[in-house]
Amino acid sequence: MAGKSKAIKKAVTKIAKNTAKESGKAMKSAVKSVQKAAAPKVKQLKKAAAPKVKKLKKSAAKLAEQAEESLAKGVKAGKKALKNGLEASSKGLAKAAKAL
Repeated sequence: MAGKSKAIKKAVTKIAKNTAKESGKAMKSAVKSVQKAAAPKVKQLKKAAAPKVKKLKKSAAKLAEQAEESLAKGVKAGKKALKNGLEASSKGLAKAAKAL
């Protein structure tokens, strides 16, 4: 009896492996066929979205440029304020030195 059950187990395992292999092949072919069928639609969607993407890229570039300009203005204003502060303090120090 033990020999028979071992043989049956082996046969079942072999059948299960073959089934898994075949289902894998079937799935791959199904995926390929779906990809082929969807390719024209994907192309069409990309073509339709291209102007919008281009527009978004342009607006993003403009915003980045504006941010750079604002940053440059801020740095310039900060430098000017620092310069004025240093000049004022040096004038104050000069006055204090004269008073001494």
